Amino acid sequence: SKATLAFWVPVKILRFFSLKTRSWLFQATILNYCPVFGVHFTALHYIARHIRQKIEDDALETDLSETDLIARFLNDDTPMPVRKIDAWRLARLGSNEAKAALLQALSYGSSALRAATAEALGQSKWPDAEKILSELLIEQDANVLRGVISGLASIGTLTAVQSLQTLLFSENTDEAIRSFTALRLGDVQTDAALTLLKTAMTSPLSEDTLINVVASLAKYPFEQTTDIFQRILADDHASPELKTEATEGLANADKKALPFLLDTAGHNPDADIRASAAWAAGFNANTGKLGAQLAALVQREPDEDVRRRLYESLMRQDTIPSQNLIEQVLTENDPATRIAAANMVAMSLHQNDTDSTMEQRFNSDIIPDLLSTALGEFNTNLRFRAVFALVRSGTTDAASALNIISQQGDPQVAELANRSLADFPNSHKH
Repeated sequence: SKATLAFWVPVKILRFFSLKTRSWLFQATILNYCPVFGVHFTALHYIARHIRQKIEDDALETDLSETDLIARFLNDDTPMPVRKIDAWRLARLGSNEAKAALLQALSYGSSALRAATAEALGQSKWPDAEKILSELLIEQDANVLRGVISGLASIGTLTAVQSLQTLLFSENTDEAIRSFTALRLGDVQTDAALTLLKTAMTSPLSEDTLINVVASLAKYPFEQTTDIFQRILADDHASPELKTEATEGLANADKKALPFLLDTAGHNPDADIRASAAWAAGFNANTGKLGAQLAALVQREPDEDVRRRLYESLMRQDTIPSQNLIEQVLTENDPATRIAAANMVAMSLHQNDTDSTMEQRFNSDIIPDLLSTALGEFNTNLRFRAVFALVRSGTTDAASALNIISQQGDPQVAELANRSLADFPNSHKH
């Protein structure tokens, strides 16, 4: 059944990641692909965060004794990814022997090892860890200095923030390091760090650094930063890139940013800003209850790229009023917008209150276009998205279309269609 399809495949994928991956970048992959199979975004975000924490905890566990762990960490023949994780293990272990090993690596290790060790020290409970890192702020090796900045951001005390402030505003600081410092201040989450970021917004900093300042501000409670984002969008002198980055950064904000994003998506005179706001509203972790508002925006939005972003955000809502949008969907001319709309309709078919005629419309009016797109001369990304829409729908007609694609599509698209068929609970593979 479609309900089984909606939950069986994601469980299989999550199980694969929980068993196979030790990458802490797995969340982006899960959030990108699992919605193909109908899992609600907010629930998926929670699941992904939970599994990420479990994977990180599991990755830091080891059967090695402390002596063997230290020996492996200090062995130059040990692969660097293993040594990086071992540095975190030793920092969390917190013994005098572990500290001595980390300090040895910090003094005599390679650039990559010293950087990893500095960052790991920020996770330790040693009282002098901040002092050790602060003394390295004059470090000339940029990799090591990034590790020091990350370590101090993790410690997050007032004096650690003051050290980062010096680095942020010093005329001697390399611009790339200044920009990195601005970005890491978003992880501190203290009043002192927020005050520093607000000060930075009125300081003569480069565009790249200001973009990272804005990205960091977006991570703080929106009620404390609302005025800043309002000023950025209203500022005629702010660059389009800064405005776009500020808007998209609010995907990382709390739920109080959602009304601001909806208002921006509906009323900002710049289509690029409206598109960014539409995207951020849908990818915010607190999205899910915006179906009616987003649908209303689709119906009055003149720009096709903004509509594309609105369709994508609608896919992540608890209720998708596709029956109110189907005529609009069928008149979309831009291929990317049309395929985004098709994916939205496919997602809506899993809702309990979806009219049965919607599946009939999907089968008769949308599947032929998806099949044509998947087999056509479009870019690979768009053809993949056409396949995803077929998989999302879970209908028998969609399975028939996937069979055709698996036999007639180019190798990449055919392989994706073939794999997708194999993941149907009751395989329709011919």
